[in-house]
Amino acid sequence: MKVGVVSDVHNNVEALTYALEALRDCELLLNLGDLVSQYRVTPEVLRVSREAGMMGILGNHEKCILSLGSAAMRSRLAPADLAFLEGLPDQRSLSIDGRQVQVVHGAPWDDPSDISCSYVYEQDVRSLNRLSATDADVLLLGHTHIAMATRLGKMLVLNPGSCGEARDRARRLSFAELDFAAGTATVYEVRAGGPPEAFIQTSF
Repeated sequence: MKVGVVSDVHNNVEALTYALEALRDCELLLNLGDLVSQYRVTPEVLRVSREAGMMGILGNHEKCILSLGSAAMRSRLAPADLAFLEGLPDQRSLSIDGRQVQVVHGAPWDDPSDISCSYVYEQDVRSLNRLSATDADVLLLGHTHIAMATRLGKMLVLNPGSCGEARDRARRLSFAELDFAAGTATVYEVRAGGPPEAFIQTSF
């Protein structure tokens, strides 16, 4: 099975559409949270996500919208859009081609009742050591807006970067594809006017 992964879209309909076109051969599409912004929800990005059949989770921005202090923001949403956000789980555990996949926004230990999420970076040894306790073959996470692929024992930890708001040094928007049959994971850069370019490739 091929699985497409995006995270931290933050209402960027153009970049999401680009990624979905590049991932059109994928049988499963995952969104790791922050599809929208806590202060602005573009209905079009929700429509595109729903029509593509993306399986999503809550990011910290969705949590903010659904929190008690955001009643005014929720009142501006169409009922179907609000229902869509309310239906997103905090995390997901999936079995794909015999491999256990954990899907989170920040980190597996984040409190679902807390609007904040942990940042996990490749150079953060303490957080990576803590991730080692995760019972999964593949751990997908986002939140940092910086792509990462690293191995912790048998587990691949993959962050597809942000498909909406670049924060890495190269100012890249990116997304990822996992090929479970081939055992490969690839992170691609969104390149306006051209095909996506791989800049991280690894096996798992």
